[in-house]
Amino acid sequence: MSIRMIIILVAGLLLVLFATQNTEPIGVHFFAWQMAAPASVAVFVVFAGGVLVGALLFWTDQRRTRKRQPLASPVTTTPAKTQKNWWW
Repeated sequence: MSIRMIIILVAGLLLVLFATQNTEPIGVHFFAWQMAAPASVAVFVVFAGGVLVGALLFWTDQRRTRKRQPLASPVTTTPAKTQKNWWW
């Protein structure tokens, strides 16, 4: 088993433990909208929203960077070197 798989399994186990230990409903208020949800669900929704915003910012920055890059110039051939006199 690779180290990456072990890390994924441990992280998944920690997430399951967090979700099972935080089942108390909490009140969530956003402007006029109100909702009661388990703490683990509220944390997950906020985390997923942050990941989404970060991905969108990264994606738009990558698109902007690609648009700024100049197109590759066509390959030009250089003339063959001419033999020069010895004093040059």
